[in-house]
Amino acid sequence: MLRASRCSLIPREADIASPFDFWLGLWSSGAKATQTGLRFTEMMAASSEVMHSRLGSIAHAMSDPLNGDYRELGRMVPEKVEAFSRAGASMMGDVGALQANMLAAWTHGAAVMLSGRPSTLADAATAWTRSGDMFERSIGMSGKAMAPIHKQATANARRLRAKRTKA
Repeated sequence: MLRASRCSLIPREADIASPFDFWLGLWSSGAKATQTGLRFTEMMAASSEVMHSRLGSIAHAMSDPLNGDYRELGRMVPEKVEAFSRAGASMMGDVGALQANMLAAWTHGAAVMLSGRPSTLADAATAWTRSGDMFERSIGMSGKAMAPIHKQATANARRLRAKRTKA
């Protein structure tokens, strides 16, 4: 029979966060979600600006193939591949960590159920803390994954804006 006291996934009393830490984590998650929303809006505005500029470059290259801006047009696919690859790698790392946290929570729950004793306040606090950690990670994942795409889109918008002002 699996005993909860021998399970290494159950934290000691000193490892359990206070309810204040949990609520502070929820508050900071809300702030992260707001920041992600603002960055998403900024990224979409920059993307619109970049598309407008590049569609003009495509039209110019089609009407005058010898004088098209092929350097700019050649950047379009490789930069997207790099940015989305970084975003995917970030998301996969976070999903793996989230799954590990879920497995730890399920293992802890199973150990408590199979221990043959009633749940304690420490068991509830451990479940509460792990749930909060999973919630915080879930909220932060989208912002981290979007960061390389945001960076590329806003950098392109700045570069193309500067290029237009020089011309």
